[in-house]
Amino acid sequence: MNVLLILLSVMLATVRNLLSKGISDLRFGTKKFFAMQSVLFLTGGLVLCAVGKRSFLDVSSLTGAYAVLYGILLLVAQYAYTAALGRGNVGICSTVYSLGFIFPTVSGSLFWGEPLNAWNVSGILLVIPTVMLSGRKKIVKTQEGKQNKWYILPLVFAMMASGGLGILQKVQQLSPYPEQKESFIILAFLFSGVVSAICTLFAKAEEKILFNKKSFLAVGIGVAFGFANLCNTVLAGRMPSAVFFPILNISTIFVSLILGVIFFREKLSRNDLVVLLLGIVSILLITVL
Repeated sequence: MNVLLILLSVMLATVRNLLSKGISDLRFGTKKFFAMQSVLFLTGGLVLCAVGKRSFLDVSSLTGAYAVLYGILLLVAQYAYTAALGRGNVGICSTVYSLGFIFPTVSGSLFWGEPLNAWNVSGILLVIPTVMLSGRKKIVKTQEGKQNKWYILPLVFAMMASGGLGILQKVQQLSPYPEQKESFIILAFLFSGVVSAICTLFAKAEEKILFNKKSFLAVGIGVAFGFANLCNTVLAGRMPSAVFFPILNISTIFVSLILGVIFFREKLSRNDLVVLLLGIVSILLITVL
């Protein structure tokens, strides 16, 4: 059962990565950006609510508090990841984003007694040069002139937020109310959707908001992101952090990279290949040894 859930989670995470690329040209801070994020999160929450076995309002105050914190991290993760994808390719962004698993891996050792050896620690430390290399400035020539494609800042924020999501998934599943996992995810997504809608009202309007192809992409992202988070929360309560998170993320990196090349014709530079190699080695050191 765990294997099937991991495969499903990898597929959903990859779909989310690819579809997010489709809305990454929306500039952060504009009405269109926040409107699409609102559609994304509200869709994810409502779809999960429709298939949930229990009322999402039937929750403890502790689960509600966890949901708000999770919702804040969802906002940071998706906003920053979308912004990073607007400047970088799917493979590299997916690699750095996925390296956020080091945070729940380390927390599993610090707070839940999950073992880490010297090899695991070496893999965690290897994340530092990997992230630094991924953020090297790239100057790309266009018809308008040279453009700076430096995107490390939003990508690091996204990576840290993704790690925080993993930690909270573990915390919720080890709480006195693990059976409230569906409500936990639903409330978090609805919270993020409402916050995004409020941001839409106050954001700068560059042009009218039209519900077009990007709206359908946002709906797809919401469904994939919502169910991926639910699968991950279930697995976080069943498997050790140092096993589940690395397996999930290295699989997502490979699939996202391959499909990014196929669908977006993305080319990898020598620096990109080094980042991918270091990221994979880091994950293997933490997972296998």
